Amino acid sequence: MNLFTRNKSHTETPAHKTIPATFLALAPLKPNFDPTHLYIVPRVRDPLGGSVTHLDNALRRHAHVLLHGATGMGKSAALAFIAAQCDAPLLSFSDFPSQALPQTFPNEACILFDDASEPAHLAYLETLAQKFPNARIWAAAKTKHLTAEKFVSLELQALNEREIVSFAEAWFPLPSEKGHAAKRINRAAQDFIASVQANPGTRELAITPLYLYLLLQVYEPALKQEPVIQEKVALPMIGGNAATPFDVPQRTHAARLPAQRAQLFDEYVRAKLARESDPEFAARAVEGIALSTKRGKRASEEHLARGYDFLEKRSSGRVEFKHSLLQEFLAARALRRATVTTPNADHPESVMPIANSDFAPMREQLDDPAWREVALFYAGLGDASEIVRAVLEKNDLEFSAAILAATPEPPAPLLEQTVKGLVARAWDDHDEKAMKALGKLRNNMASDFFAAKLKDKNVEVRLRASYILGKLHTDRSLEYLLPQLRDPSTEVREQVIASLGASRSERVIEPLLVALRGDPRVAASDTRMKIAAAKALGEYGTDKAVPALIVDVQVSDDDVREQAIIALEKIRSNFAVKPLTEISQTDKKEHVRAAAVRVLDDMRGK
Repeated sequence: MNLFTRNKSHTETPAHKTIPATFLALAPLKPNFDPTHLYIVPRVRDPLGGSVTHLDNALRRHAHVLLHGATGMGKSAALAFIAAQCDAPLLSFSDFPSQALPQTFPNEACILFDDASEPAHLAYLETLAQKFPNARIWAAAKTKHLTAEKFVSLELQALNEREIVSFAEAWFPLPSEKGHAAKRINRAAQDFIASVQANPGTRELAITPLYLYLLLQVYEPALKQEPVIQEKVALPMIGGNAATPFDVPQRTHAARLPAQRAQLFDEYVRAKLARESDPEFAARAVEGIALSTKRGKRASEEHLARGYDFLEKRSSGRVEFKHSLLQEFLAARALRRATVTTPNADHPESVMPIANSDFAPMREQLDDPAWREVALFYAGLGDASEIVRAVLEKNDLEFSAAILAATPEPPAPLLEQTVKGLVARAWDDHDEKAMKALGKLRNNMASDFFAAKLKDKNVEVRLRASYILGKLHTDRSLEYLLPQLRDPSTEVREQVIASLGASRSERVIEPLLVALRGDPRVAASDTRMKIAAAKALGEYGTDKAVPALIVDVQVSDDDVREQAIIALEKIRSNFAVKPLTEISQTDKKEHVRAAAVRVLDDMRGK
């Protein structure tokens, strides 16, 4: 199964109304893309029930929703998608004073609001739900702590492999062809995905929609004389003509891509401003606007005119940056310029300013949550020692971990201090926040500590270690976890499979497929292992799992079949449409035909 061949049919996917490319928060740098398949319908999770479904299905099932997600996860784009389906306007709370919110709407059957940020907004939504009981009322919340009575909270999920591949293909469209030429492999998209997979930091960036978009904008193909032949297990083969998911090794060309967020934003801004007559002047201008507006000054029409397409005028008349993270990044660069003493010799081609700037302006803002993202970008633009020390003085290990993860070269003593503190909390206190912070750091010191616990005779110790290793997102953790597929404890093997499913690396796919098939060389063949493997493959979200999952829909027992159905629903692969359609029409078993119909209906948003 090559995931990049051009003959994948988009006609079988849900008949959604196309949303214009204006949903893209920042201006594209690459002009050639397929606008009809640019938006990938995301998955959303109900934090209370834990169920995961796609946005179109959630729209059908839920009338009143508060949409949550970290900055850059696509909350505004999700509402724009719903607006296109419902033919309704997308409004924003930021365009209205709290005391003058609208009471009438062009489409009273579908009411959509972005940027809910305060209790008054929630009270207003609750009032609307009473006033328009038959309306669909959806809003995006700026923070995860906001909840409203009788509103379901849904959380946007990180991108899986199938979604990343589909988005990449939209940016590398192949010309229309017929016959044999129509089955050519999309080498450009394949090379981009290989470049993403080449670095753990880049893989972590790519699961956030905004960062994946920026990666595509700054990506430049590698020179063809530098091929990389990937192993069958590790290759993201894209398309639909191969006999098996791992049939032929492919020659790919992995290019360098940013591995840290600040570097990614820097390359995007640099490429955008390179088109100006004086890029350095343009950079200083937008940085100044970003810092002054971050400090509370309102941008004006004059700022819009010299904002180099980074700002926009809202319907309320306010001038703002097109995305808050862009403003935070540029403000951090402005603070780095506070005292110019030494040019950035390591990156002379970059508009990244100075490594040795005055820390005082940033220190003043460290206690303010509104400046947290600026602090993280600031750390990624130079030496992070001072800012980490300031945070550690307050024993804020989680913030310290986030700062250290943001910089390409974290200072070793401060990194060790932070990791040791978080490891102790994760192991001794079962602290989930500490585990999450370690996952951001992706540090091998933490992997080694927990891996040592895998040798313990106590099953509970091995179980906990397997669970935490799955949170760390390091390649070394995978090396420690894979042999544990032969652990004598069924509970440990189940947890190892679940931890592999949480990985961002393609190296886990074949072991998971082998576990699904019940190969005794990897793990004992039993129903519990197959269920765990099907669930893990659904979490990872790869097209390459589709053939094996379809087999389980047909021949496995009820428990495995149910998990295979759920996995296929999560993956929503075009490759599943044709075989499932055939099964739904021809299989002799009624329950198998019904299972195929269920998946197809879910994929079509029914």
